[in-house]
Amino acid sequence: MLSIVSPQQQWCKPIPLSEVSGWMSQATIAVEDRRFYSHPGVDPLAVSRAAVQNVTTGRVVSGASTLTMQVCRMIEERPRTLTAKVIEAFRALQLDHCKTKDQILEIYLNMAPYGGNIRGVEAASLLYFSKHARDLNLQEAALLAGLPKSPSRYDPRIHYEAALQRSRIVLLSMFEQGMISQSRLDEVLAKRTSLYPLQRQACAPHAAWMALNRRSTGALTTINLSIQSEIEKLAQEHLSTLPSETELAAVTIDIEQSSIVAMIGSSDFYDPKDGQVNAALTRHSPGSTLKPFIYAAAFQGGRLAADSIVYDVPLDLGGWQPENFDRTYSGPVPVRQALTDSLNIPALYVTRHIGLARCYGILESAGISLPSNANRNAGLALVVGGVEISLLDLTNAYAMLGRKGRARNARLFPDDPVYTETAVLNANVCATVNEILSSRNRRPTGMEDVNPDQIPWFMWKTGTSSGRRDAWAVGHNHRYAIGVWVGRFRGTGRLAYVGAEAAEPLLAKMFQLPALRNDTDPPFPSTITVIKPIPKPITSQPDLRILEPTDGCTFIAIDREVLVHPKTNKEIHLTWFLNNRLITNHSMLRLAPGRYHLLCVAGSGDTASSNFTVQ
Repeated sequence: MLSIVSPQQQWCKPIPLSEVSGWMSQATIAVEDRRFYSHPGVDPLAVSRAAVQNVTTGRVVSGASTLTMQVCRMIEERPRTLTAKVIEAFRALQLDHCKTKDQILEIYLNMAPYGGNIRGVEAASLLYFSKHARDLNLQEAALLAGLPKSPSRYDPRIHYEAALQRSRIVLLSMFEQGMISQSRLDEVLAKRTSLYPLQRQACAPHAAWMALNRRSTGALTTINLSIQSEIEKLAQEHLSTLPSETELAAVTIDIEQSSIVAMIGSSDFYDPKDGQVNAALTRHSPGSTLKPFIYAAAFQGGRLAADSIVYDVPLDLGGWQPENFDRTYSGPVPVRQALTDSLNIPALYVTRHIGLARCYGILESAGISLPSNANRNAGLALVVGGVEISLLDLTNAYAMLGRKGRARNARLFPDDPVYTETAVLNANVCATVNEILSSRNRRPTGMEDVNPDQIPWFMWKTGTSSGRRDAWAVGHNHRYAIGVWVGRFRGTGRLAYVGAEAAEPLLAKMFQLPALRNDTDPPFPSTITVIKPIPKPITSQPDLRILEPTDGCTFIAIDREVLVHPKTNKEIHLTWFLNNRLITNHSMLRLAPGRYHLLCVAGSGDTASSNFTVQ
């Protein structure tokens, strides 16, 4: 419907004044600048009135802004101060000298804000009334002319009654200036302006927006409207099972063609608050979805095979003591179990031994754009989502796994060049990762009741970011790579945002779509030869320590009491003493002001203590 998206992500369509309804021009002048055609860019009468009000109150109450001054402000925005007003007035005098009145009015009507991210009367007319600005009637023109005073307060899609009241002010102003008769005023005031219903039939609006940003004149894209429609339907059904205010993004890539065939950027593109945010392109913490690439790096270097043993035991990384999602340890486990169970500790240990540089290199070669300071700032936290990446990049990286280790750029236009392929991993390494994570080795969430013979082949990995802010599920079936992200744009977490629960069911349904599914199993990978095994971790445990409360710390009591939650560096059974008295419930201590000696004793005889004060 609207043809141009500006670099500022605003809908706009500039048109000449001759293509604007005369009612629109008159309504704008009536409410914004009734002496527009007689003043030299600054209205002396309005300035005098405003000066008295502003001096009396000591602040800017009335700006006396003419249309010319408003144009100057839109071209070069400044803070709302008296100094800014003086500059705007000077610029307005210059502009009035250089341009005709009609040229200035044309600029204003093409730049004025009309609610949301709408700029210009043509874009506003198309959005609110599904007609061109030249076809606006008096009633419609009055509503639009009233919006620039406060586009958010009078946004007719959100505050219809306020917008209607504002349009009545416009009409009364037109009557006072002799632009309309009493009978016409009464006739229009007796009606309610009808807005054109939002058109929600548009397919892949986020992809269309992305395409227009790249080619403003328009072009054929790689989006498959049939697949897009099916995925949009599944996504809306899935959203109904998630908490309110949940956002969702999904990307589908044709692996062989390296083309984006479907894209969803938010739960509702037409939501005026943030519907046009494209979460397929924004960066989020990927949780554990990068672990397949970590193990692939180890396979590629001959450090591990699918059945090699890795160790899920407590790990101390210079004061950082990472935990698994369930805060338990599994001991020695095969690589395939460590990957399918998404264990953090083995993945971190493997990363330390194969080297961060190698891991980052594979991710970037696979097409994942990482922050320039990712290696320095994230370090080993990369393994558990310590960097932020986009869903599109991640899905394209999984397409690489389905393309036997060859990375390509994701295309949005059929005539986009396929840049030189990058050989990231060998085919057998990819086949090994795919086999470990395939639907033949585990049942996807949401398909518990499906006959195993009816489950299509696909591989996938889920991820959950820290604080449960982001839930992910990403995979491929050798034909298509699919990625799903679930979360909130505000970045707050929800208990429901777990990859396996919030994202995986939708991913599984997408891989079941007739147009996407693949029922043919790929060849089984050959065994990887381990050249330099990753050594077994040192099993000696660190000394027992009390992490909280730290020795020598002081607590400030509120209402003569403080809550203390003791914590140690070992998840083992301990006996606790406070000031040499046995305590049976140490998980939460309610303490009055005083000095305290906290002691814990392990069954092995190891002890740890902490002295602290409550004031």
